[in-house]
Amino acid sequence: MPDDLRMAEGLGFADGYSTLLSAVAGNCAPRKKLTLSQWSDAHRWLSGKASSAKGRWRTSRTPYLREIMDCLSESSPVSRVVMMKSAQVGGTEVGLNWIGYAMHHAPCPMLVVVPTIEVRERWSIQRLNPLLTETDVLADLVRDRRRDGKNRQDIKDFPGDGLLVLGGANSAASLASMPIKWVLSDEVDRFPWELPKEGDTIGLIDQRTQNFRRRKHLLVSTPTVKDASRIEDEYNESDQRHYYMPCPHCGEGITFEWGNLDWQVDPDHPIYMCVECGGVIEEHHKEAMLAAGEWVPKHPERSHLVRGYHINGLYAPPGLGYTWGELVRQFKSAQNDPPKLQRFINTALGETWEDRSRDVQPRELQNRAEPYGLREIPGGCLIITAGVDTQDDRLAVQLVGWGRGERCWALDWLEYPHSPGDPATWRWLAEYLNRPLENAWGKRMYVEATAVDSGGHYTHEVYGWVRSEPARRVIAIKGANTPNRPILAGRPSHVDVNHAGKVIKGGVALWQVGSDTAKHTLLNRLMADKEAAPADRMIHFSDQLPEDYYVQMLGKVFDADRNKWVQRRGRRAEGMDTWSYACAASHHPALRVHALRERDWRALEKQLQPGTKPDPEAEQAAAPQPAPPPETVTPKRKGRRNDGFNKWRV
Repeated sequence: MPDDLRMAEGLGFADGYSTLLSAVAGNCAPRKKLTLSQWSDAHRWLSGKASSAKGRWRTSRTPYLREIMDCLSESSPVSRVVMMKSAQVGGTEVGLNWIGYAMHHAPCPMLVVVPTIEVRERWSIQRLNPLLTETDVLADLVRDRRRDGKNRQDIKDFPGDGLLVLGGANSAASLASMPIKWVLSDEVDRFPWELPKEGDTIGLIDQRTQNFRRRKHLLVSTPTVKDASRIEDEYNESDQRHYYMPCPHCGEGITFEWGNLDWQVDPDHPIYMCVECGGVIEEHHKEAMLAAGEWVPKHPERSHLVRGYHINGLYAPPGLGYTWGELVRQFKSAQNDPPKLQRFINTALGETWEDRSRDVQPRELQNRAEPYGLREIPGGCLIITAGVDTQDDRLAVQLVGWGRGERCWALDWLEYPHSPGDPATWRWLAEYLNRPLENAWGKRMYVEATAVDSGGHYTHEVYGWVRSEPARRVIAIKGANTPNRPILAGRPSHVDVNHAGKVIKGGVALWQVGSDTAKHTLLNRLMADKEAAPADRMIHFSDQLPEDYYVQMLGKVFDADRNKWVQRRGRRAEGMDTWSYACAASHHPALRVHALRERDWRALEKQLQPGTKPDPEAEQAAAPQPAPPPETVTPKRKGRRNDGFNKWRV
C-alpha cells in the first residue's frame, strides 16, 4: 500500500484524505520564481579550485553584483547586460551563477562563448566543472547523462528544455546553426572583431537569439586598448551605470576613482578623499559603503532593456581582491614600463589603455601634406618601392619614394576595386608597376621592388603572379607578428619544392616581414615629425592624397598588454599595411635602402639629376627586368635520408 494511503488509514478517512490532497497539491504547485541572486544565495557553492572564498555564495559580500545578476533573472525585461570591469570583482562568477540558474531553475538553450576554441577546454575544466561538481543541485543534473552521449566537452544536456553549448569566438562553426535564448560572452575584448565570410562576431552571436522574445546576452570583459575595445564600445552604447555609495562623513553619493586615492603619507595605507566634503575615507569604511550603494545610470534616457555596468578594483571587498595599498604598489612598479602600466590600467582600473600612437590623428597628418602631385617625384627622392595588400574584392597599392636617411615620400595611393581572383586584376597591377615616373629633371624612374601580401584567400594567385616575374624584384611576403623581427628576414623560405625537398627551378620564394617592427617604425617617425620642420620630416605626404588614406595610415594601434597591433574600431588599415610592405621592399637585398652610404646616394643623384650625360648602361639597368630566379638548394646525396619522399608518398 502506498505510504500516503497508509497515512490516510491510520488517521481516519477525513484527516487522511486531507493530508493526501495537501501532498498532491504540494507536488503540483508551480515552482516559486527566484531571482538570480536569490538562487545563488540558496544553492551556489564556491569551489576552492576557482575561488579564494571557498564555501556558500553570499551576494551580501559583493552587493554591487546583486542588480547585475537580477537583470539576468527570468522575470527581468532587460535583454542585454554589459559589464566592463577590472579583475577580481566577481564578473566571471556572475556568469557561472547564471549558468547554474539556467540549468536548475530556468531550463533553456544557453550558449557560452570564450575567445577561442583552445580556451574553451581550459574554461570548461577550470570554471564550469567546479560549478557542476561543487553545487549539489547541479551535480545530479549532468552526472548520469554522459552515458547516453548527451554530454560532451562542448555540449551539456540537462532536464527540461535545457542545453548548454560552449563555443569559441574564433570558430563560426561553434556559434552557428542553433537557436539560443541566453548567451554569456566572456572576455569579449579577446574576441576577433570579424570572422572570415561571416562578418561581425558579436552580431553573429546575437543572430542565434533572434527566435526568442525574452532573449538575454551578458557581455563581460576587462577592456584593452581605446578605440579597439569591444567591451568599451558596448558599454558606451548602454545607459552607463556607476556604483554610488554614501560618504561616511557627509552622506553624499560618491564613486571610487583612482585619481582621488591619496598615498603620499603612507603608501601601504592610502586614503580616499571624498570629492563632496573632503573627508578622509579609509579602507575599513568600504564594507558599509558597499552595502548601502546603488547603481546610477549616466544616461537614464536610453533604453531600459540595455544596461551597462562599470566597476574597478577599488571596489573589491576586503579579502576578495587587492587592497588599496597593493594597488598602489602595482601602480608605482609599473611606471616607465608601458606593457605593465597597460596591464594595471586594464585589469586594476577596468579602463582602456590610450597608446601614444593615438596622439597622432588623421587630420593632423593631412595638415602636414605638401604641394606635390601624385606620381610626381620631389627632389631627394631617389628610389621607389611599392607595397600591395590583397583583399577579397580589391588590391590596395602604395608607391613610396626613398632618400637619404630613409626619408620617404608617399608618391601614389590607390585601390583597384576588382577581385584578386580575376587574372585581369594582376595584368593591371603588372602594367601599373612597369609604368615609369619622371622626376623634376625629366629623368625616368621605375619601381625598383614590390612586396605583395600573400595572406588572405588568394595566396595561390599571388604565388602564381610572382612566379611569372611580372615586374622588377616582385616578392611574395607574409607578415610575422614576432616582436623585434627584422623588417625583411635575411633569407626567404621556398614554397615550391618537389617531393624530395628540392627547390623547383623558377619557384616562389616567400619572405617573412616583421610587420610589428615596420608599424612601430612608421608610428615613431610620424610622432617625431610632429615637432619637426617640414624640410626635416621623415615622412612626406602629397596634398592630393584622399582623406581616407590618412585614416587608414592610422588604422591600427599597439596593444602593449598582448604585445600586438590591433585594428581600430570601424577603421581599415590598408594604408598602414601597404606602407609597411613598401618599407619591406626597400630592404630587399638588391636595394638595402636603410644601409646605403653617402657615396651610393651621390651615384644615384648623378644618374637622376641634371648635369649628367645619358648613360645607356644605367638606362638599361633602370628599365623593368625580370628578377633573377630564386636560389636553388641542391641536397647532399651522401648520407641523405628519405623522410621527405616517404612523407610525400604516404
